[in-house]
Amino acid sequence: MATIKEMLSIAGSIENAEKMAKQLIKERGDQHLLDLELLYGLQGKISESWEICERAMKVFPNDNRVAYNRGWHVMLQGDLLGGFTLMNKGRSEGLWGNPPLETTKPIWDGEENIEGKHILFSSEAGFGDEIAFSRFAKELGKMGAKVTFICSETFMSLMARIPELSTVVRKEAALGVYHDYWLPSMLSPVTLKKQFKDLSGKPYLVPSPEYVEKFSHYVKSDKLKVGFRWLGREGEDYVNRIFPRDLMIEAINQDHVQLYSLQKDIRAREDYDGRDLPKDIIDLEILLDSWEDTAGAIANLDLIISSCTSTAHLAGAMGKPTWIIVPTMMYYIWCHPGDKSPWYDSVTLFRQEVYGKWEQPFEKIKEALREWKK
Repeated sequence: MATIKEMLSIAGSIENAEKMAKQLIKERGDQHLLDLELLYGLQGKISESWEICERAMKVFPNDNRVAYNRGWHVMLQGDLLGGFTLMNKGRSEGLWGNPPLETTKPIWDGEENIEGKHILFSSEAGFGDEIAFSRFAKELGKMGAKVTFICSETFMSLMARIPELSTVVRKEAALGVYHDYWLPSMLSPVTLKKQFKDLSGKPYLVPSPEYVEKFSHYVKSDKLKVGFRWLGREGEDYVNRIFPRDLMIEAINQDHVQLYSLQKDIRAREDYDGRDLPKDIIDLEILLDSWEDTAGAIANLDLIISSCTSTAHLAGAMGKPTWIIVPTMMYYIWCHPGDKSPWYDSVTLFRQEVYGKWEQPFEKIKEALREWKK
């Protein structure tokens, strides 16, 4: 079965891909319902996507892929716990989280008293997810657990400054640490029975004073200091997130603004077009060797403007004013309606309203940046 990205490549347009999915359903049956559901979602046709989701649920009531897709819709309808419960059914299909730890200890069920108990909190998925879900490890510490936080090595020193954590280890060393329970990070909202109203958007990650001082020598201007990033890591799904770099720069490169690029590894990418940034933009890439560097740079900036990237999550977790450009089919973390997010108080969302059209959110960003001057 072709992926949505492959279907779009074959069809040449989202409209043709939609026609292709409908024809496949007609000729081959309901196993292609999920293709149509995702194509509707990609275009921001939420009611049509939900209608197909309901149909698929009736036809395949025990299908974990159907349940996983349904979770996004349920979250969009305001039920965070129900959405996460359904999305966690995607684990068996490799759609959600990471493979389980090879431990004989049980997953904490949320019912057993964990005061004084040792629990492994295992980060999952991408860098942005590691940042977003680390807040729940902090909560376990507040409940009296001795929390060993498992994360990518690149995050270890940053996460070690969360006071509620007992220790931080890289993933390869996790099973060498004694524990009574463990908990996959992306299951934690289910275990803790979280709804949107229960989320705290307050900052919870603190930059290193050493790196804040380091970047104070590079990020200094009498103008409004704005860091920006237009692409996430290579290998992510860019079908619905990517937008023209020049459209972003034209919107934010204003007279009262000094821009600092936080983009990483752009010259190694296939989609790099060989053009350098405008000369009045300060490119920090050569200085960003670690997440400590990125956090130090963010601390010295006034505002971050980014696509949905891990850099945006870090800025939000630090409490830095952050503007995120969100596509019609938004990442699940941005499913709560409106331009604010219960995940991060400091984040403002600029949503794409028409699939493939990016001018409108950037016009809003341009005007909001002008207003900042006043």
